[in-house]
Amino acid sequence: MNIKSSDFVLEIGSGHNPKPRSDVLCDKLPEDDTERGGKILIDRPFVAADGQYLPFSDKSFDYVICCSVLEHAEDVSLFISEIMRVGKAGYIEVPSEIGEKLYGWDYHKWIFKLSDSGKLIIKKKTKNSQFGQLFHYLYKNDKDYAKFHTKHHEIFLVQFEWLEKINYEIIESDDDLIDLNDINEIKRLLAKRSHSGISNLLRRVMPSSIRDFAKRSIVKSYGRNRKTLKDIKHIIVCPICKNQVQWQDDLILCPACDREYPIRKGIPFLLK
Repeated sequence: MNIKSSDFVLEIGSGHNPKPRSDVLCDKLPEDDTERGGKILIDRPFVAADGQYLPFSDKSFDYVICCSVLEHAEDVSLFISEIMRVGKAGYIEVPSEIGEKLYGWDYHKWIFKLSDSGKLIIKKKTKNSQFGQLFHYLYKNDKDYAKFHTKHHEIFLVQFEWLEKINYEIIESDDDLIDLNDINEIKRLLAKRSHSGISNLLRRVMPSSIRDFAKRSIVKSYGRNRKTLKDIKHIIVCPICKNQVQWQDDLILCPACDREYPIRKGIPFLLK
């Protein structure tokens, strides 16, 4: 991710494993861990919000991170338009068609592919994995399979960085986005992994405890100058009408559309 040291960074769908560089965290379901891999982590300014209705003013962030979230969206086009509205640049990461077929998540609604021209291709997901929980179980319980997954990590993901505008297309098709019977397509797919070979190698050889320690150190380092929730109040808007809001002790009011949003345990719930 091409994030400058001075960039103000939002992470949408931060969940249980937010990126160290994110300044503000946003998640739709902070009290429900059903669709993530663990208990939510809130260690910096946090807002409960839906990516389709973001409660932030236009272009209030230099960079927006959105990992393993877009595939959950009801309206993927609305979600993408909101990302572009609040951010100037960003990074999107979603399961690839291979990852979705092999692992399968019942609550995922979209399939993605990155075209050779750099366009994000999206289509509606119509069926779940035929393998059920098999490869989830192998990843957790079989070290050899886990090594295989880590070595080929990128083929299970679509990684897309954008500047100013997200180039995407939603298509209607019953065909697969990737033709795995085409050996040339397989070669092109594997060739795209080369750019992240070093990070893949580190992921394989570095113990998770060391990686976690390094991540905590980065978070702590950025945390010295991290903004608080009080600092970002001026960029918070009504998620529906996008007008300025008024803050009270346990409530946020939108005078423009007469809506109220609760503040619970210090967390503003700006949900539609």
